[in-house]
Amino acid sequence: MAELQGVESHKVKLLLSEITSIPLPALTLEHDKVLTQEQAETFRSGLQRLFSHEPVQYILGKTGFYGLQICVNENVLIPRPETEGLVEWIASREQGCLKVLDIGTGSGAIALALKHLKSEFNITATDISVQAVRLAKLNAAQLGLKVNFQVVDLFPKSRSRFDLIVSNPPYISDADYALLDDEIRFYEPRLALMATGKGLEFYERILKRAGRHLSAKGKIYFEIGETQAKTVTKLARRYGFSQIETKQDLTGRDRYLCISA
Repeated sequence: MAELQGVESHKVKLLLSEITSIPLPALTLEHDKVLTQEQAETFRSGLQRLFSHEPVQYILGKTGFYGLQICVNENVLIPRPETEGLVEWIASREQGCLKVLDIGTGSGAIALALKHLKSEFNITATDISVQAVRLAKLNAAQLGLKVNFQVVDLFPKSRSRFDLIVSNPPYISDADYALLDDEIRFYEPRLALMATGKGLEFYERILKRAGRHLSAKGKIYFEIGETQAKTVTKLARRYGFSQIETKQDLTGRDRYLCISA
């Protein structure tokens, strides 16, 4: 299927697949299928939203993340494939009945994927957005996964200590935000994307307080912007962390940090 008036063909296919309940691989074999009137109206409505650069995930109300179906809407960031790499790195290295804190959980994607992979983890996930936490709780219920979600700014109010702190926080600077695709700027929540201090605001806030919330051998796992490894490493050292490990994503870009004392 060629691009349809500027709309990427794979997005049109996703829309058609959802409307007709035909799996994507079989969709090309059903090219002569006639839509019902209701399906045709839904398809036209979806196309109009695609023409307006609305992300197809918001139109469908869901996306895939590490094999899970995650509900998404305009109140949360759409989980990216790069973030699956963070989950995979943690799951491959950490084991046991660990207490885990996911900061800035959004749709709950990271926390829920970790719980799915590591059922023994005791996971708390926080977000400052009431709407985000409401959606994360819905995702947890639909997936049958137990995570303690809290509406709070960064850290829980209790004095609990965690073995792992995980976060993919907002890290887009003002300058970089202006360069983002229309799909992102017009539809995804600025609250989940932008950070002051050249995109470092939340890394610094987390690192500054993390010592009070980490167990003796606790670790922090961050997803970072591809140019932020050195600056976040400097911040970590400033706040007393001496062990910093960098990992690349599948494209070879520095994308993840593991930080400990």
